[in-house]
Amino acid sequence: MKSFSAALLSVFVIASPSLAQLPTGTILGTVRDASGGVIPGATMTATNTETGLLRTTVSSDDGSYRLAALPVGRYEVRASLDGFRTAVRDGITLSVTQEAVVSFTLEVGGLAETVSVTAEASLVNTTSASLGALVDARAVAELPLNGRNYIDLTFLQVGIAKQENMTSGGTFTGSWYSSNGAPLRSNSYMLDGAVMANVLGGSAASLASTTLGIEGIQEWRVITNTPSAEYGLTMGSQMTVVTKSGTNAFHGSLFEYVRNSAFDARNYFDYRTALTPERLPPFTRNNFGGSIGGPVRQDKLFFFFTYEGLRERLGLTNVANTIPADCRQEPLPATCRFDGGTTIAPLIKPLVALYPQPNLGENRATFPFTQPTDEHFYQGRVDWTISGADTAFGRYTSDDTTQVRPLGFPGFITDRHSRNRYLTLSETHVFSTNLLNTVRVSHSATRNDVTSPTAFHGPQYE
Repeated sequence: MKSFSAALLSVFVIASPSLAQLPTGTILGTVRDASGGVIPGATMTATNTETGLLRTTVSSDDGSYRLAALPVGRYEVRASLDGFRTAVRDGITLSVTQEAVVSFTLEVGGLAETVSVTAEASLVNTTSASLGALVDARAVAELPLNGRNYIDLTFLQVGIAKQENMTSGGTFTGSWYSSNGAPLRSNSYMLDGAVMANVLGGSAASLASTTLGIEGIQEWRVITNTPSAEYGLTMGSQMTVVTKSGTNAFHGSLFEYVRNSAFDARNYFDYRTALTPERLPPFTRNNFGGSIGGPVRQDKLFFFFTYEGLRERLGLTNVANTIPADCRQEPLPATCRFDGGTTIAPLIKPLVALYPQPNLGENRATFPFTQPTDEHFYQGRVDWTISGADTAFGRYTSDDTTQVRPLGFPGFITDRHSRNRYLTLSETHVFSTNLLNTVRVSHSATRNDVTSPTAFHGPQYE
């Protein structure tokens, strides 16, 4: 229904401001000697152990250092200076928007001597007053999700209240929630640093109320209270999602989830009639797909591709009030003579014929309908390490959905189509130890089409 573009975003980092709004993290800390004195001029090197990305800076006069706009992942950090042993911290997992404090104490000795420590960065947040939580790669991979809607994992966070009573039309789709009492439309959704909320103020859900693509999601962080100044657009939660990228090792997955009516209990309103003789309406749901990622060129160029499909055929039991059988025959019985006449007016006869014949008690009718839903989700990402000072990535996401829903009487349906497109191109360049620039161009477009065609055609119905 509407498309919008974030035309150009340039972020300059000078000295110590953070880059929390980007889909990256920061490693920072202080370098000291054994006596506790600060050490300026130490060479600090962070290496991504999965992609070989290397970033270098120098500790300042107060011994502090900062390596900003680093892609999420596992890192090794080295501190080296003539007259001191080289110190190495390994096994550091950097998450999205995290400011990981990794400090060093250098011992006197030869530069060739190395002191290694394998440890995670401190889990205590000492650099920001923001409140929130991380849904990391392990949670994404292992927590069960009904329908594989990854937004649903947000409901595990403190202060998040899911909204259950939503309309079934095209206005509200997907998972809606309030963050600490804020309005439902007050949540911000960012995919790799680009807006992905739809025009209605909700998540990028399809008209089938799904948010597929979890196979291509690395992790995300939800800020629920006291966001930093770099956040904006909304007054509620701030959700920053990072997609998966390739590494120096090939990795991928294949999956299929199957549900069908053989595993279901009968609904109270599932009546057996001549039209619906089975125990319950038929139902099949197949959610399938896969992913693959790896290197195009070791330590330089990587790719990651995801596909997910949804095919659902949902049998529905529809019950409607209808015109009694006696009121369709002429002459009309006394109970059907609203104006005292015994015949049906010629103009009314075509309309009476549209009402289904009662096949249940109390002038009710049930009619079978199989609601079809088809959805196709694609996502591709390419990461390029141009040099030690230059990195870039591009990511394209596509989601197409078609669903047909029944209305209250046979022959009347709602035809629903949605199309979501998200494109992001980003380049980061390090000019010096205290100057870094990120340029990002993004385009986000969502479109929902809801029509109500009828199976009845002809001049008498137009």
